[in-house]
Amino acid sequence: MKIITVAHQKGGVGKTTLALNLAACFAQGLNVGVLDTDLQGSLSGIKDDLGTINFVPFNGQFKDLSQQPFDILIIDTPPYLSTQLSDLFAISDFVLVPSKVGFFDIMAIKATIELLKQAERKRPQLKYGVALNMVKPRTGLNKSVQKILSDYGANLLTTTVSDRVSFTRSAITTGVFNSQDEKAKKQITGLADEILTILGL
Repeated sequence: MKIITVAHQKGGVGKTTLALNLAACFAQGLNVGVLDTDLQGSLSGIKDDLGTINFVPFNGQFKDLSQQPFDILIIDTPPYLSTQLSDLFAISDFVLVPSKVGFFDIMAIKATIELLKQAERKRPQLKYGVALNMVKPRTGLNKSVQKILSDYGANLLTTTVSDRVSFTRSAITTGVFNSQDEKAKKQITGLADEILTILGL
């Protein structure tokens, strides 16, 4: 089983939406579980509507997660500094760090990247990537943002995810794959494929 954790210590960057849609994408051919460690319980609130995605109740412990009977387990995390992140990174195979393109959103990545680098020193096999999310039309990755990410030593993924209504409605539709938005489906599929490639799958 591969564990993919979605983390960023800033709220409002779309962690839960990406976690849900990636799970829906992977579930088209794999046995997928989702774990909601966020006290807001966004995924918990729709657990009965997840279809082929398996909801894993959170008991506050991480040590037994590797024993879950899934091909992939996706973990959603809370939007604040938490001692849990270090514990989660210690068991994760890949950490997805979503971020908006805004200056303050990019600046806020630094603390998460530092935690990831600490985890990498203990587990060199840990992989991670920053995904630009909720990108508005004609919004590019300007040089200032590029420099900040470069200074942090952040691994920027190729795939970007747009700011689309179908993503906003994901909690109602349990994912863009239940919508007619082909562009959204293509973006999530691209992100899923990029993560699997990094993991060597």
